[in-house]
Amino acid sequence: MDIEIRGATPYDIKDIKKLLSFYYLDTESVEKNLPEFIVAVLDKRIAGCACLDIGDVVELRSIAVLPGYRNKGIGSRLVDSILNRAADLTGTVYLRTTSPGFFEKKGFHRLVNEEKKVTWKDCSECDKFNICKQIIMKI
Repeated sequence: MDIEIRGATPYDIKDIKKLLSFYYLDTESVEKNLPEFIVAVLDKRIAGCACLDIGDVVELRSIAVLPGYRNKGIGSRLVDSILNRAADLTGTVYLRTTSPGFFEKKGFHRLVNEEKKVTWKDCSECDKFNICKQIIMKI
């Protein structure tokens, strides 16, 4: 199995949005953040994607792998690639996830829920904050 991890191109936008939509993840900022996206290509198709969002905090986001390609190491390769890119920028990378077990294996640890409000303005203003299932983590 030969997985290619590469920077995303404008030709990948449609596939990235389709993949993110499958998991109900944000698709509105794909074009704006395209230079920060990477994709995993397997069998000549985009099997996964991830983004290193460099804002007030450095965040691993928009990580997704097509269901038929899960448990093949693609997510792990994407995370490793993003963390390598982030190493030159910061000592801390944050993420919000509903799959904390996967990220704990990569060295991330959970933070208390209230840190979401401090770290991300969109969380502090969200009317669903009290029922949000996303776990905040950092490495």
